[in-house]
Amino acid sequence: MRIITAMQNKSDKYVNGRLGNITPIGIVVHSTGCNNPYAKRYVNAPDELGENYYQNWFGGKYSNDVLPHGVIGKGKTDAPVVCQILPFNLPCQGCGSGPKGSYNWLNGKGFIQFEICEDDLKDEKYFNAAFDLAAEFCACLMAQYPTIKLEDIVSHKEANARGYASAHGDPENWLNNYKKDMNWFRDKVAALRKYPEDNPEEGSDIFYKVQVGAFKYRENAEAYLEKLRDAGFDGFITKG
Repeated sequence: MRIITAMQNKSDKYVNGRLGNITPIGIVVHSTGCNNPYAKRYVNAPDELGENYYQNWFGGKYSNDVLPHGVIGKGKTDAPVVCQILPFNLPCQGCGSGPKGSYNWLNGKGFIQFEICEDDLKDEKYFNAAFDLAAEFCACLMAQYPTIKLEDIVSHKEANARGYASAHGDPENWLNNYKKDMNWFRDKVAALRKYPEDNPEEGSDIFYKVQVGAFKYRENAEAYLEKLRDAGFDGFITKG
């Protein structure tokens, strides 16, 4: 899937960077809680999303300290888009904490977290498009990180009930408008994850590689690998 990237891990607002990398073991789905469905409000990618003149995007000069991994919202049209603003292997500032700790950081593990931009909660067409795209995004993350299990795709509200997040009610406040819940959402993700590769035969030594480039000079390969790592992907260099 296409993902717009506008990384904020160098922002002065990013206070979790000192914790080090995480192994993603789940996903927390948030919604923003205010009537502004456009991703440009939260993501600094003016060429692709439009300009935010207030500089209050996540990680911006006039933002608070909330900084999730991604945002889903309207682009320059009414169609929702996926944006990434932190590498997925870094801890974000998303769900706060509860009595058992925080899904932001669990001793080297953590949850990938993204916000879905709410509108006035009355446009069912946008609701369906946004959550369809969110389910596709979760399925892609599960393919990239096999450590993420379906039952660990949770809302902020569910994360709080487990004891690992602050007391918020999103996105159930939006889902309930259309008589939906997180089980409905997880079913959507599961339907997108039904690929034969996800269920290899027991003891199988089959695995799959993805190549993203070929370079004549090693320094060019190393520079490209560094870009991949900054975007949250693991990789390695081989001679061919």
